[in-house]
Amino acid sequence: MISYFPAAYPDELLYSQLARYYVKSGYMAYTYAAEELYVSKIVRPDMEFVNVFTPDALRMISKDMTMEDVVMKHTMFPYYGRFLPLERRQRAFHALVSMQGNYHNLLPIPTRKSSSDRCLRYCPVCAEQDRQEHGETYWHRTHQMIGLVACPVHGCYLMNSSIIISGKMPPMLRSAEEVIPATDMVTMACEIERCLAVYMGEVFQTNVDMQSDVAVGQFLHSRMANTKYRSTRGEQRNIKLFHSDFMDFYRELSGNWFTELWQIQKVLAGDRINFCEVCMLAMFLGVPVAELVNMNLPEKSQQQLFDEEVYRLHDEGLKYPEIAERLNASYNIVKAIGERRYGTYHRPPKVPLKSGTKPQDWAQIDNATLPLVKDAIKQLHGDGTTRPRRVTVFAVEKMLHLSSKKISLYLPQCLAEIRRHEESQEQYWAREVVWAANQLKVTGSPLVWRRIRELTNMRPENYRACLPYVANYADVTMLEKLRSIIKDGSKKG
Repeated sequence: MISYFPAAYPDELLYSQLARYYVKSGYMAYTYAAEELYVSKIVRPDMEFVNVFTPDALRMISKDMTMEDVVMKHTMFPYYGRFLPLERRQRAFHALVSMQGNYHNLLPIPTRKSSSDRCLRYCPVCAEQDRQEHGETYWHRTHQMIGLVACPVHGCYLMNSSIIISGKMPPMLRSAEEVIPATDMVTMACEIERCLAVYMGEVFQTNVDMQSDVAVGQFLHSRMANTKYRSTRGEQRNIKLFHSDFMDFYRELSGNWFTELWQIQKVLAGDRINFCEVCMLAMFLGVPVAELVNMNLPEKSQQQLFDEEVYRLHDEGLKYPEIAERLNASYNIVKAIGERRYGTYHRPPKVPLKSGTKPQDWAQIDNATLPLVKDAIKQLHGDGTTRPRRVTVFAVEKMLHLSSKKISLYLPQCLAEIRRHEESQEQYWAREVVWAANQLKVTGSPLVWRRIRELTNMRPENYRACLPYVANYADVTMLEKLRSIIKDGSKKG
């Protein structure tokens, strides 16, 4: 029976607390301690998370705090789980708290590479201060974050210990006090490494919001609004410029993660969820820590705000050229936005009528054509079995065998109906992807990248561009499958 168990230090790994217990309890061998601590005595202690503990050990571990607090404050869950999708985040947290379920499959824990083992790390200055304050040092959680090279508190480079996290080691409990030397050379990191360390440390130390359903990719994308990396209206991104500036911003950072442009695209699309990468992007965009840990999307997108400003200026009496100049935008874009709401202003030329010919009643023609336009839009959308087509004025005119620009010039009701259903290229691609997936499901074909590509004739970059819109047309299960397919396809395509 466990009669003594040390209290946890601030930011201490649970593994570190167990190692201190093992050392101070005077066990002759690890196996004796394992019998007291773990349900399976042959288990290898999990250095970053939890094992299945005996009732007696669980009672001592949670005597001063709940298991929820243990997982949140003394494991690496805030690092791996913070930016996961809501359902997956909650399932992983529950698996850790209850010590049931395979949380390793839910958390993006990197697999070991033969060329480099991950080790427990420490800050030599923190170790010295720990010994002065507590009489011993311990393994700090914050120092174990992948991608962190400097201590957030002291700004010096972290040191690798001899304790391997990711490799094959015999089961053991090694306290920091017996591993970390009394003296170590202290080397200061460069400024950008220190700034990133502080930023990552503050994000990590904040409790994870277990109810937020905001996707981190969408959040970061929204923070690009009204920057030089988005067009005036916001519908286009200049990822090449973004990547160039990003690399220049972190040029002094050792081992910059984003060496390729597609890596940033995958984070923004939600296909790549990594704590360090998210923090690097957020810090580059100037996102305060408080906003990153409490992610909220703006009520209105940059595109919506731009369109509303066009409408406001139009209502004040400004002409489209004046509005375009005021907003530093393209005249054609401003004109298209205005016509979407107010219709096309057209004064047909006065052509002498032939004798006995009556003038066209365009209002009547507009009313009569409107039901046909609505039906054409439905056909373009498809019924789920036929391949969808993109809704445009030209597509509707072609389907109804109308002359070019007839709708734009003479039929304002029909034009307004089409404008309500118009979609971007990315939105159309998303509908097409979901259609293809449903086709494969109906036919019993495997849902793989090759099949999707054969049906849609799309490139991997098209997939990545449309991914944020797929959620509008697919359920959660299909969305996750499509994300996986897109991820695999980007490697093979």
